[in-house]
Amino acid sequence: MRRIIFLLLLITQFPIYSQVGIGTTEPHPDVLVDINGALRVRQYIEGSANAARDSIAVFDGRGVVMSVPTRMLLANVEKSLVKAKLTSNFTIALLSNVIVKFNSEDFDLKDEFDPTTGYFTAEYAGIYRVSAQIKSSTLSIGDLGLSIYKTNAAGTVETKIAEENFVNVSVLGINVSPPTRSVSTLVQLEAGEKISFKVYSAVGLSLSGNTNGYDSFCTIEQVR
Repeated sequence: MRRIIFLLLLITQFPIYSQVGIGTTEPHPDVLVDINGALRVRQYIEGSANAARDSIAVFDGRGVVMSVPTRMLLANVEKSLVKAKLTSNFTIALLSNVIVKFNSEDFDLKDEFDPTTGYFTAEYAGIYRVSAQIKSSTLSIGDLGLSIYKTNAAGTVETKIAEENFVNVSVLGINVSPPTRSVSTLVQLEAGEKISFKVYSAVGLSLSGNTNGYDSFCTIEQVR
């Protein structure tokens, strides 16, 4: 009889206190299984390559395992994303090859771009899409080019990785060449490596800048 009563009490109490705590003194955890310590799974079912397209298991702030849609996870991945612009004219001297200091940021998600020096410094290794545009505010005849440079983390080696450069042409005193130069490329960067944008001009001129930033600007996006 005592055994029967004990079993009845055990059955009736189990649904009420069905949560299990392992390695914790919490009497009634707020999840089904509460583990205070490392978790090892020795046998598991191998998922298909398409499984991650739907959702991925992650830990929340409490350490609880949750399923998160893959599209939501990718949208919140902290990647580099920069857009900077010239808000005022930028003077280029005769026969110069200088870094354009895009002085105002529209956004810089990881604070990797320095508008005072014009350098972007990669926090993490990855593949980056880099692009820029400049517009001359004065008409002149001569070479005008825009280049992208990569500098190693030690700051000792600078390499040109993309360029657009051609001669401004004038016919009967009228400048027939476009005043803009634009350049874009994909580049693999290691952590600490830098990106800069340089302008070469055979004559003295000014780059056009304005508060809207549609004349001269740069963008940097980590794509992988």
